Amino acid sequence: MNITQIEEALTISDTSLRCQRVLDEVQPVLRQLMDDFKNKYGNEVPELLDYKVHTYEATLRTTMHDARNPKYAESKANTDIGKKAFVSILDKSYFGMEIGMLSLEMNGMDKTLKIIMNSSFYPFWNGIRTKGNIKQFTDMLGSLSDRLTIHEIDKVNFTIPRHEFIGYIQKCEKENRTPWFSFGIYFPFNEMPLDEELLRMIWETWHDLEALRKYIKDEAAEHSNSLKLFDLLNKHKEDFQIELYGKTYVVKLEETALRGNCRQLYNITDKGQLLTKAAFHHFERLPHEVLGVKTDGRGDIYASLRAIHGKGKVEWTISKSYYSRGKENSSETNRLNQSRAMEALAEHGFKVQDNSFYIGTWDNETGHFTESIEEIKKRLFVSALILADSKRKINLPKDDHPVASSLEEEGSEDEVEVEAFEDYKHDFNLANILSNVSESPFTYSNAIIRDFHLNLTSLEDKHFVILNGISGTGKTRLCLLYANAVYGRTYDDLNPNLKVIPVRPDWTDSTSLFGYYSALEKRYVRTPFLNAILQAIQEGKPMFIVLDEMNLARVEYYLSDYLSAIESRQPIRLHTESHITDVPQELQIPHNLYVIGTINVDETTHGISDKVLDRAFVMTLSDVDLEQFWEAAESKYKANLQDEWKLLRELHLKLSRFDLHFGYRTINEMLRKLYANAELDPDIRMEKKEAVDRVIAEKVMPKIRGDERIDALLIDLIDWTSALFGDGSESLYHLLRMKGELDRYGATQFWR
Repeated sequence: MNITQIEEALTISDTSLRCQRVLDEVQPVLRQLMDDFKNKYGNEVPELLDYKVHTYEATLRTTMHDARNPKYAESKANTDIGKKAFVSILDKSYFGMEIGMLSLEMNGMDKTLKIIMNSSFYPFWNGIRTKGNIKQFTDMLGSLSDRLTIHEIDKVNFTIPRHEFIGYIQKCEKENRTPWFSFGIYFPFNEMPLDEELLRMIWETWHDLEALRKYIKDEAAEHSNSLKLFDLLNKHKEDFQIELYGKTYVVKLEETALRGNCRQLYNITDKGQLLTKAAFHHFERLPHEVLGVKTDGRGDIYASLRAIHGKGKVEWTISKSYYSRGKENSSETNRLNQSRAMEALAEHGFKVQDNSFYIGTWDNETGHFTESIEEIKKRLFVSALILADSKRKINLPKDDHPVASSLEEEGSEDEVEVEAFEDYKHDFNLANILSNVSESPFTYSNAIIRDFHLNLTSLEDKHFVILNGISGTGKTRLCLLYANAVYGRTYDDLNPNLKVIPVRPDWTDSTSLFGYYSALEKRYVRTPFLNAILQAIQEGKPMFIVLDEMNLARVEYYLSDYLSAIESRQPIRLHTESHITDVPQELQIPHNLYVIGTINVDETTHGISDKVLDRAFVMTLSDVDLEQFWEAAESKYKANLQDEWKLLRELHLKLSRFDLHFGYRTINEMLRKLYANAELDPDIRMEKKEAVDRVIAEKVMPKIRGDERIDALLIDLIDWTSALFGDGSESLYHLLRMKGELDRYGATQFWR
């Protein structure tokens, strides 16, 4: 070994040349040295021959090429890559991991040869957790040879005295640092022994590291066993069903790229309605392995997997205790939550003892549960949901319906007759919804229903749609029709899970929706919107809220708390009064709440800000299909109003070219008046054309307004009404006046 040549290669200033020389002159020396060690002592330690060799060469090659590339050369000019070289042997027999058994390193920065074993922070972190662990850890440290030194790898020439190592680990934990450490001996380049002596020193160091190596391998075996369980959970990706309080739910894996410790995210649904989200979290080092099950982003199960390690079959039980503190979480509250949770678990078939419940039996010999992995997942999900429900983090629908009493509190603004709630069963199957809608007398194409359905349901945890369009196109009616179709009801049924709330112009803050605490009356003043949310939480069924003409007030003012809550999934603080029992202090917007706003754009309304638009799907309902409307019209209209209908259809076509056409409500009301006129005695009713002229003047003309862009429309309508109705036409009178104003002022409207 030419140590002078090695030192020269490691200290070349040019990155590209240094990496090239280290690849050609240093790495081969270390490789040969490790091969000689394995071959010489392989008979005494057979596992040496099974260990895989790992080197620095791939990094050196990449850096060398990057340093020669003008694009990366500057960033590589001052790198330390290539100032050291190493070769390691790795034990890859453990599931999901590899353990470094020994490394030989030539370091040009401190000019030393290192014979070391490297380890991450985690085995030592686990070693300080309990008194039993500390004793084992201390015994291991005490058995190591005094020749070995301990270094933190990322700190140059930083040696940790043996007797201070446990304290140093504790200090790193407090500082939230997880450094790597090396254990071994260092030779200065100028004291490098001859090759045979060096092989003997490597062999002696191998023996000196035996206690550490056993400690690390034991830790690796524990860690590996836990990783196997994580792998079993990850490999199971099929949907399955769970039973909760007599209801069946589908648990569907969400095919989303998950990062960090969240490995599997699931939607728990009830016939297409999201009940909640649940997730498996794998904490692989805390410092040991922990499986977390979270519901709606909050954890209720954290189970150490090392509890099931050992010999033979081990029952896996999870303990759950409530120790929440604070004003709302007294010891009595915690005790009640604990009791409620364990009773509910027992009711659902769990084996319960004190504050622990059984999940499954792990067979350490086979590395599998005696039950199927699907059954284990079911128990984990069901128990997590029950635990969350017992503390009111979520609200699972029960067989009883306490909503009746809560909605009938004195002073409620939204009295509801609660009738046969069990008959209202929802289903978001689009084919069934389309079939139900088709049986109604209203005119909506399948494309509109489909788009509305997708806008409402495609985001499982956020349902907010804004319906825009001219007045009378059936925006509110669409909401009513769809909600009843979801529940399989006829179009004219009174649906207790649908609330139409007219927006008032004086709504200036969130109290208009969520109510407020009245200090004067010592009660919480509830609103229809709040009552609907509480009903949705208690029942767990889809609740549809229609904010009718929502832009009569500034939407971003009164809807701000709702918008923030659905985006952040954080609860809304309602009050801080402990004596208020009918309204929670904090309100989590449930997944089964569907909010639809209808808007009209005219001089009486406000614009919609980007903050609102970014959080909603906006549909425009301006297309009016008169042909389909006429097909569905009552036979009495078809029999008596054929001539009038043709004239109204002509007018609608002319107006539609300028986006000034009328909607279904207007055409329906015009037909009703025309029919009522036709039913009058002949001596007092209007002639057909006169009646059409009158109804146009009263229902269509008032909505015509604009600037020079409608000049062609006014000319066309003047010619049309003049030819049809004559000079005495009321519609013609208004059109001539508006045309004169347009010519004179550049703009016109019906109103003077």
